[in-house]
Amino acid sequence: MKINPIINPNIARSYQANSSRSVTSPQKPNAGRDEVTFSAEALSFKKSLQEAREAVETRTPEEKNRIDAIKVAVQNGTYSVSSEDIADRILSSVLGSR
Repeated sequence: MKINPIINPNIARSYQANSSRSVTSPQKPNAGRDEVTFSAEALSFKKSLQEAREAVETRTPEEKNRIDAIKVAVQNGTYSVSSEDIADRILSSVLGSR
């Protein structure tokens, strides 16, 4: 097996200079304590999620009953919507009228 010689001697010198240095990490004032910071986007998401949960919790009993009935119908495979109703909803959302 033949190993090609290093063409550029500066590469070897650079490696030797860097390998002789000892690497140490700077000491933190609160060594042993972790710190977590959240981005503005994460805080905004948290607020939106909380508002969504509150909206679900503030539903009227009639709304909850209707949602439960729809869930049961979907699970049983008996929930169906007519294609005319779907088309009407699509058109009303596109045209801006309800």
